[in-house]
Amino acid sequence: MMKLAATTLNLASVIEHHARLAPEREAIVCGEKRLSYGTLNALANQVANALNEMRIGHGDKVALVCPNVPFFPVV
Repeated sequence: MMKLAATTLNLASVIEHHARLAPEREAIVCGEKRLSYGTLNALANQVANALNEMRIGHGDKVALVCPNVPFFPVV
């Protein structure tokens, strides 16, 4: 099993790591809702692409207001 270096350990790198290893494995379970690592990574990439299209990049500050829902890690 591949280990992540402590210097790159953040939520995004953990999700990407598990999406590569086992994309079908459940990442989030909340009641009846289930989200795989592959789907979670794809949704997070969609958010990242939307931010890039708005010319929001690495280091820019973005306010985030969202409810406490199972899909929070996507953003």
